[in-house]
Amino acid sequence: QAFWSLKGISPAMADFGYTADHVAEALVRLAAVANGRALALPEGAGKAEDLQARWQAVAAAALVDPELDPANLEQLKAIFNFVEAVIISCGAPDSFDVYEVCFETITKIGFTLRGHSCKEALLRLLEDVHEVYDVLLSCVETYEWVQPGATGLLRLWMLQVLFAVFGNSLTGLSLMELTDNDVSGAVSLISFILRCEQAPFDMQAAAGRCLVQLTTADSVFLSKIDAGSEDWQNQQIAKLTGMLNRHVNGLIKGLIQFDIVDAFGRCICQHQMSHSRTDVIVKHFLTTIHNSLLYCSENQKKLRQHLATQSTIVQDIMIPYVHNILPALYDNPACGPTLLEWQNLKSTLQTFVVVTFNINVFRPHLRDADMLPKVCEVPNLMANVSMLELLIKLAINVDFSKGPFCDMLVATLQAAFDRLSAENQARLKRRLVSEQSTRLPFARSSVKAVELLGFCLVSPDGEEATAEAAASRQARKKHNWSKSKKKARRRKRLFALQATGKGEEEVDEAEGDDEAPGEEDESDDDDDMPPLIPADGWESSLGAADEAGVPSKALCQLSGAVMRDPVATPEGHVFERAALEDWTTEHGSNPLTGEALAMESVVDRQDIQAYIQGYQMQMLSAAEIAPETFDAQAAAEPSAPAPPSAKVDTGPSLLGDLPSLSKPESPTQKKKEKSKIRIESRSVVECPEDMRCAIDGKVMTNPIKSPFGHHFEKKTLERWFQNCGSVCPITQKPLRLDECELDSEMKKRIVRFLKGQA
Repeated sequence: QAFWSLKGISPAMADFGYTADHVAEALVRLAAVANGRALALPEGAGKAEDLQARWQAVAAAALVDPELDPANLEQLKAIFNFVEAVIISCGAPDSFDVYEVCFETITKIGFTLRGHSCKEALLRLLEDVHEVYDVLLSCVETYEWVQPGATGLLRLWMLQVLFAVFGNSLTGLSLMELTDNDVSGAVSLISFILRCEQAPFDMQAAAGRCLVQLTTADSVFLSKIDAGSEDWQNQQIAKLTGMLNRHVNGLIKGLIQFDIVDAFGRCICQHQMSHSRTDVIVKHFLTTIHNSLLYCSENQKKLRQHLATQSTIVQDIMIPYVHNILPALYDNPACGPTLLEWQNLKSTLQTFVVVTFNINVFRPHLRDADMLPKVCEVPNLMANVSMLELLIKLAINVDFSKGPFCDMLVATLQAAFDRLSAENQARLKRRLVSEQSTRLPFARSSVKAVELLGFCLVSPDGEEATAEAAASRQARKKHNWSKSKKKARRRKRLFALQATGKGEEEVDEAEGDDEAPGEEDESDDDDDMPPLIPADGWESSLGAADEAGVPSKALCQLSGAVMRDPVATPEGHVFERAALEDWTTEHGSNPLTGEALAMESVVDRQDIQAYIQGYQMQMLSAAEIAPETFDAQAAAEPSAPAPPSAKVDTGPSLLGDLPSLSKPESPTQKKKEKSKIRIESRSVVECPEDMRCAIDGKVMTNPIKSPFGHHFEKKTLERWFQNCGSVCPITQKPLRLDECELDSEMKKRIVRFLKGQA
């Protein structure tokens, strides 16, 4: 379905409260700005003095009939022609006040006039100015870095006009199209909307939803290859795999660069008086962090370090969000997986598991708070295998044995396990032991916590680690998948990723034969992954696949989960960095040999990281291109090259043609005028590496240098010390702030670079 099309049923229309009076006020400002700049408008553009009279006629006619008669429609088009002439004629790279009032005017007109013909006229205007629109989106972030506030609310109006035409249907995929598949550009727009107090809540909620979608394969679009060719699916999978590699790396870099954590925090504070609004924003925030930490990416270490400096989000955002959910669950004795609050709680617990595994400074707050005991009181929750799995992993990750609720949690979890049927006890054990490669990780370094919960951390009777048992489990998994419901929704959850809530209903409806009409799927297996398709070509780099289909060398030898940031010991053992950091902090030894080991002696395995990322992206690509292979376990298998580095051309979506705001080429004269405001470098994300903070990779504005030679942003290093102690983020050696010195030469270089970008 074409998102941009106005044919058929129109999308749900947002209502931001604009009226004809608001439009009239905007037209006054537009006329004043146009006259003040003495713009050389082309003949036929009309006069600024006529705008008010034209609008009064249009507004009066719209009160009678939203569909304007031909005469008043021409009046509206005359207003749009004037706006277009101003946009095209402006040309100066610093005329953001002109562009701002232009897009403010057409936005308010779009919300005030609801007729179909009015929307078509506005859409035509956007098509006529789309080149200027694209250039403005590409350069505003650079100007904001050089001179904060220079572009005013231009981005707000440029995005809000899309809501005026298309309603609340903005998606991550459409943002990628607007920014020409530039994920950093899309993240910068989302960050701005979340921070902007003038942005309506519907826009901020849509921005959060779009960001979640950017963490999934759905948001990457590519050109179609002729389906008639013999190898078209493999070509598409290889192409999308390469695009996803770059997309994920750029996404994580953008999350750090544009400080999405701070943006969400400001948005939550703005709406703190409304639980319903904050719940929406917090859920998008948690899902974004959850998915980003599950990707294998070259920027994974920087993301973990960046989040470590934001540890207050646990007590300020995460725990209060859970306490907001719990009352609705307590008041419903029959609550279960079909209840929205139950689903939100489950998503939140999944995020907590991922975050506490990766970032140790988050653990004390969750361990010492009463959140876990409160969650255990939810009706029916302790009888649900999926929820029990999450609670057990979270308890281990925070090392609950050191907290004030240790005895109570052990007794509660033991009693809940004992009440399960023998079949469900075996299912839970499998999830925690033999199926760990496809599930969320937990910290084996918490030895005492693991011992206390040892009753469920062993293989089920008769399913010890033998080839026959593994084959039996694999056959059972395939059988269960063949009979499962809502396969399309579950295929979106490869590698334990979470999908955005919006749109799942449509996905489910597309699976007409999966579920009888009116039948509800109350199974707690809905977080199960499908059996992964076989993939040739990885054995030489990642070893043979295990029973779940994951290459054995992609798994951490300590946690058993897929690695995101692999490191190797001097003996050659490969572990997930976060898991090994925890183990060496507690035990100071190699988990496999018992020999003394410090993190300074391990080395990054970027080669293995690249292979894992390539494998992970290939599976996600296959789920998009050829989902039927996951169901049928077809013999035809996609090739598995190493992650490609060559540039891949982009185009319309494989999942359905998305129209663009484009039209046949404009006359040469207009192109020349519009090129005056083009800035080739879209943002400071492309700055030299030595200008980035060694902690989070963001461009420094107040650089300081440590005795070890590393550069940091001063405020970022201060937050690191506050949350992680007086150790160097890179070397883990003792370090204090007063041992670092300001680097004025580096600061001058950065300032010169930023000014050069403008």
